[in-house]
Amino acid sequence: MKNRIDIIIPYWGEFSLLKQAVDSVLEQTSDAWRLTILDDHYPDETAKNYYSKINDKRITYIRHRKNIGITNNFNYAIKHASAPFCVIMGCDDKLLPNYVETALKNINEADFYQPGVQIIDDKSNVYLPLVDKAKRILQPKKSGILSGEKLATSLCHGNWLYFPSIVWRTSTLKKYSFDPRYKILEDVIVELTMIIDGASLCFDTTETFQYRRFAESLSSKEKGKNGVRFKEENEVYDNFSDRFNEIGWKKAARAAKLRVTSRIHSFSSRF
Repeated sequence: MKNRIDIIIPYWGEFSLLKQAVDSVLEQTSDAWRLTILDDHYPDETAKNYYSKINDKRITYIRHRKNIGITNNFNYAIKHASAPFCVIMGCDDKLLPNYVETALKNINEADFYQPGVQIIDDKSNVYLPLVDKAKRILQPKKSGILSGEKLATSLCHGNWLYFPSIVWRTSTLKKYSFDPRYKILEDVIVELTMIIDGASLCFDTTETFQYRRFAESLSSKEKGKNGVRFKEENEVYDNFSDRFNEIGWKKAARAAKLRVTSRIHSFSSRF
């Protein structure tokens, strides 16, 4: 059971939140994990001073010699992973104590695993903002294995996955990389490409992960007001609509072309 999940945290941000993330790993009911912190040369060296000297063989701290950017840090994480499963966790998110144990119990032969997710604010209070209420509506209502056109269609209606919470089969994820041309949708591209290639998802309603969403987060500020997200969505989903048509996934192609929830979000963000 030892080291069956590589928990990798690309780090750039507030040290106190990183420490909460790391502490949540240390509180796991299962010890079948090892943790790696990938410090993207954050200017404040508090994390370096703390984790480079920590006396815990389960934790590895790596600080890049220069800033390589979040997407390249994600790709570094993929190359670094060697356990059968891995998760690229947000540096301000938190695992509930049963995260590792529940994932290993339920993932079975699936290529990736989406646990139930709680949303927390900057004070770690659980709440449910509008965007996450929409995700709850779009998500399956019960646990199970999903794949193929049905899964692709559902995700194109609205992406209800939480990338930092996903446990990946490492051998599957290593076939792919995140595209540095994109700032927002790099995870969506990997997920939909995997599904086209035959990957299966284990969806679990059991809540084991806490995703931190700030009021003035990238998703609400940069993605909405500056239009970065919607520009990328237009390009990415139009491309996937064409790819789905090529393989005969007509429902998925229509969903990608319409992307109803994206258009509603784009319209509402103008006001």
